Amino acid sequence: MFGSNLRRLARNYPSISALCRELGINRTQFNRYLAGESFPRADVLDRMCRFFDVDARIVLTPLDDIPDANTHHVNATLTQFLGSGAQATHDCTFPPGFYAATDTRTSFVLHAKRLPQCTLIRGFTPRSVMPGSPSMAREVRGIASCSGDYVYMLISGRNGQNSRVYVISKKDTLWQGTSYTRPDKDDARPVTLTRLGQDATDALGAARKLIRANRPDERR
Repeated sequence: MFGSNLRRLARNYPSISALCRELGINRTQFNRYLAGESFPRADVLDRMCRFFDVDARIVLTPLDDIPDANTHHVNATLTQFLGSGAQATHDCTFPPGFYAATDTRTSFVLHAKRLPQCTLIRGFTPRSVMPGSPSMAREVRGIASCSGDYVYMLISGRNGQNSRVYVISKKDTLWQGTSYTRPDKDDARPVTLTRLGQDATDALGAARKLIRANRPDERR
């Protein structure tokens, strides 16, 4: 049953190899899961459940028998109209992983994660901008959607605080564009996103070096 459920969940992703990289699972081992030849360890199963937004019932229970929040009409809006699903962001080549985002005032790290329903964005406002604030207060989240060659990201702190819209497109190896907090042009800031890969340790190390190079006075 687990293999059958996993095959259905994996259909939402255009590339099994890319999916394995996002999950941090060896492709050969993942193929064994798909074929029902083996089961993941508890920690790997937990990682997969959190990624696919399901629970451990997928091991023994058919997906059709598990109440599915993904059938809500909001998900159809995200995927079919707003272009924020896994296929849409794959088509516009906005890959998942870590990014160093730099504008005229600050630099910080964002993480993009593809789900069937949308592409989630998560990051933290730098301590230099919110000194003394705990991580929970500095956390920002949002979604990314694609239209043609452009990626649109809406990112906000908790309770809608400090919302910001990013409009970016790929320029060589970088993603560049503009960010806004208000519709007037005076608030527009040039922004550059540098992709740092998908390994958290390597990405954060690279981000620190990049941020120090761009802003030697800014500390994380």
